[in-house]
Amino acid sequence: MPIIIKFFKDKRFRTIISMFIQFVFQLWRVNKKKRFLTVENYQKQIKGIYRKQASVFTETATELGGLLIKLGQFFSSRVDVLPEEYTSELSKLQDAVRPVGTGEIIKRIEEEFCRPIAEVFMNFSQEPIASASLGQVHVAEIKGHNKVAVKILRPGIEKIIQTDFNALRFMVTFAKRYPKISSAVDLEQIYHEFVETTQDELDYIKEGQHADTFRANFSGDSRISVPEVFWEYTTNHVLVMEYVSGYKVNEYQALERVGLDRAQLADTLIFAYVQQLLTDAFFHADPHPGNLLVKEDGTLVFIDFGMVGRIEKGMREELMAFVLALFKKDTDQMVVAFEKLGFLRPHADKQTLAKGLKLILGNVFEDPKLGKVNSEEFLLELREFMYSQPFQIPAQTLFLGKSLLTIMGICSGLNPKLDLVKTLRPYAEELLAGEESGKGTGGFILDQAKKTLAEVITLPEKLNRLITGFEGGEIRVHPSRSFELNLIQNQRDQTSKIVRAIFSSGFLISGTILLEGSYFKVGLMLIILSALTFASFLKRNSDSSRQKGMGQRSKAMRESSGFRKPRFHP
Repeated sequence: MPIIIKFFKDKRFRTIISMFIQFVFQLWRVNKKKRFLTVENYQKQIKGIYRKQASVFTETATELGGLLIKLGQFFSSRVDVLPEEYTSELSKLQDAVRPVGTGEIIKRIEEEFCRPIAEVFMNFSQEPIASASLGQVHVAEIKGHNKVAVKILRPGIEKIIQTDFNALRFMVTFAKRYPKISSAVDLEQIYHEFVETTQDELDYIKEGQHADTFRANFSGDSRISVPEVFWEYTTNHVLVMEYVSGYKVNEYQALERVGLDRAQLADTLIFAYVQQLLTDAFFHADPHPGNLLVKEDGTLVFIDFGMVGRIEKGMREELMAFVLALFKKDTDQMVVAFEKLGFLRPHADKQTLAKGLKLILGNVFEDPKLGKVNSEEFLLELREFMYSQPFQIPAQTLFLGKSLLTIMGICSGLNPKLDLVKTLRPYAEELLAGEESGKGTGGFILDQAKKTLAEVITLPEKLNRLITGFEGGEIRVHPSRSFELNLIQNQRDQTSKIVRAIFSSGFLISGTILLEGSYFKVGLMLIILSALTFASFLKRNSDSSRQKGMGQRSKAMRESSGFRKPRFHP
């Protein structure tokens, strides 16, 4: 009953729900006619409906504003959920935000501070310098500082957003009733991640804290800067930060005119995101060119921290596994990583997905320069692949992936000759190596141990490729049963040797390190234990060789005595 009452009383709610019902009816009608159409005609009609619906949504969102624009912007990047006909049209909403009248903005500021604006800010600009779906930015002055950027939440936006949340909740509940939709898309997850992200952006105290965290993380790097937050002027609805002038990171001619090295800026940007992802586990999730400024001295300035992402420990470990699989081109392990990260929907066809990933990787590694990776043709193929496969992108990885794709595009513009794979490889190796080792002799030994263990771990890679060839049908052999048994036994022996070698090396390294400290006796015991383990290893090798030699002599004696295993013919 409350929904029905709201439908008739609230015009905004009625407009949104009516649009949604209209969309559902259009899809229902074309699916009813599907059996009378050829596949080609059906695809033509369904794509036409998608384009028409996306156009209607864009027009409605532009007219109503509020959360609809945010929703359209959000789904314009959800290539895992919507087809290209939708996402290309929704991307127009990125620049479709009309500014609020300055009079309304001033009224909101005065209500927030309970005093006239002249007592809070001096020379408050009448025209905004930026306008977004939830807030807009004006320039002003405060005591002791020349200029500040004042970000104000749009008046009445909270009520508008609550109405939009109610409408969105109704649409999700309705759509979940249909098994085809609920099995293909996790609507509940998408709804919650969208609501959570939007609510965070409504709280300017949180945004200011994000900026402070980011600034502290890069406090030792003069190449990267974050504007200072003036907390005495900041509230939940008003954020006041240091005003920074500079060039947008994609204003290439302006950057060259002042003598800045574009290739060096690209390296700085890559380094900044490597630190955010590998060290800080906290990253700027909306790095479009408007949020990345370059000062005349070459300093890279990050602004607008409404959208940030965090990488939890478990997620970081799975990302490490994914990076390892990526650089080894192991698509099966990539699929496993995707599943653990929550990328795959239930009942996904993993074999088909692995084959598709192999084709995508072939394109990337064939031309490691960013030109092909960022080409429209490749991105379109990637979009179609993701939409055709059982992908769903979780909230944190959505922002991470979107951020990295944006950064890739910016860096390719700054330095068209940038080799993506070559540039990222050292960072990937650093990620795989784990945390930075200690200093001195102990650190040197640990570094050598890491290299040794890395070599040991990669020994079975050729065997893995062979097995993959067997499983994929690329290699077909018909070995005898005795050969299979010998192969299995050899694998077991090799595994045992590797394990013993690792234990022996571990005891030796640990003992050597402890000898230099205050645990001399413990270190000596570990070295002795390493020697015993190594001796046991040699003894087993000797026994194995002796048994093998005896077996060969026994076989020779049987053959010399004329003994032959009987043959059976069908």
